[in-house]
Amino acid sequence: MTFGKKDKNVRLTDKQYKDITSNMSKRERREFDRRQDELKREREEDRLLGWLEFEDELDDI
Repeated sequence: MTFGKKDKNVRLTDKQYKDITSNMSKRERREFDRRQDELKREREEDRLLGWLEFEDELDDI
């Protein structure tokens, strides 16, 4: 599990995740998990866009 920070990923162990979410209600946990999935998608999109830009630069050489 990764926990999103602005410009870096912080990896959480299962135990750390359980410690964070154990005091949350089901609704809060769903929102937390939804936000983590959203951050993961954003990071994947950024990585893909970066790779595509890199390939475009290589094509221009």
